[in-house]
Amino acid sequence: MHSEKISVPLTDELFSEIKHLNEQNRFFYQLLHRYMERKKRESLRAELEQGYMEMAQLNLSIAESFAYSEWEAFHHAESRQHVIHYE
Repeated sequence: MHSEKISVPLTDELFSEIKHLNEQNRFFYQLLHRYMERKKRESLRAELEQGYMEMAQLNLSIAESFAYSEWEAFHHAESRQHVIHYE
């Protein structure tokens, strides 16, 4: 790749204007970059929150489906403690 330097004479006023435009461009770039980063964080947070809520519903459903089995096992174990064996 070939590159070449070009020198262009600028008045102080024109140079100042170009410098000002460059600073504005940098400012808007930083502003936009910060905005996009914040939106990414907000989106990730919303996705995580939704995932946790979905998993909470699933976990509740699983726990409810095994509640009777837990109750049955507990009462079966308790009733076995009260059995008296006669010989």
